[in-house]
Amino acid sequence: AALTPATQFMKSRILLYRGVAEAALCRASRLPEDKNKYNRRCISSLSECYTLDPGCSQTLYHLALRLAYVGELKKSLRFAHKVEKCPGVVSMVDVSHLIALVLSAQNRTEEGLRMVTLTLLNYPDNLNLLITKVLMERSVLGGQQALVTCKEVLLPLLDKLSSSPSKEAETYLPYSDQWTSGKFQLTQWSDKLSTHTTASFTGSTMGTLPAESICESVDSGVGCDHSNWGYQAEVWYTIADVFLTENRLDDAQKSVDEIKQLFPLSHLVSYMNARLREKEGKTREAEQEFVNAVTLSPCHVPSLVALGRLQLALHKPTLAEHYLVEATHLQPDQHEAWHYLGLLHGAQGAHTRAADCFLTALRFESCAPIRPYSVLNWRL
Repeated sequence: AALTPATQFMKSRILLYRGVAEAALCRASRLPEDKNKYNRRCISSLSECYTLDPGCSQTLYHLALRLAYVGELKKSLRFAHKVEKCPGVVSMVDVSHLIALVLSAQNRTEEGLRMVTLTLLNYPDNLNLLITKVLMERSVLGGQQALVTCKEVLLPLLDKLSSSPSKEAETYLPYSDQWTSGKFQLTQWSDKLSTHTTASFTGSTMGTLPAESICESVDSGVGCDHSNWGYQAEVWYTIADVFLTENRLDDAQKSVDEIKQLFPLSHLVSYMNARLREKEGKTREAEQEFVNAVTLSPCHVPSLVALGRLQLALHKPTLAEHYLVEATHLQPDQHEAWHYLGLLHGAQGAHTRAADCFLTALRFESCAPIRPYSVLNWRL
């Protein structure tokens, strides 16, 4: 018997909620087979929901997002563009952000940057989108242009956030210990960016947060604490990352120190300090900092990959394999982990396994976005 409109609508809602719940289970799963299982179930539920209610913007958005996760980029773009034509409760900034990330995964980062720039005309204060713009500019236009955006756009917004913390941010304070971070100078802020040789930034009164609620790395695929302070930490992380790629180590260190002011127990602090020590040629100190990061956050994939790479360089294949395999279990599409596993197996003479790892790395790298899709809103 044909479903009545009311029954059809109710069934579509149930399928939508089930699909989003299965997406959440996929995010929480640690085993690759579990992730694959929940991905299949999620896409099946959302596809059936789309059949029942093809005009639902929420269904279209979540289906596009999940298809992007599994690498079905053309289908993802098709559904994302359909959301733009269906007025609904989904924020257009999320849709545009998704399209831009999918374009970057298709090696069309320049088009993605244009999309982000146009979207920012309507949403100029969206920090999440601005961070994506900085990373895309670094990829397309170079680090100097990315630093211009950091200085002229990101930092003024950061000052606005730090000077007026929201009530939401205050609810994250479990402790009463507070301090005021002092004013410091970023040295050698490039003369090409400004007529000034230094840029001064003033911190604000902040408190501590437990390690489990700190902002996650933008590379970790876990997402972040969406309080004001979580966004501030992610901004400083992005600035430090750009400085690091430009070999501006002193300025990168001072940006990392700002994260430490916000979240002293953050694994991000140890992770970024490790990258700095590695740039300075201090391999042993870098190794210890990466170990500290994994101790604070055992599921931080970039630290696991870095440890595997370092153990490989130190001729410790057993430890290297342990860290790299753990990274691929936590994030199966981590192409760097597969690449280093290929190098490891190649050095051991296991050429067939090495070739499989290199092919897997190439497959995942070819569809990797400039930021993980987990930075997008995935809740109803």
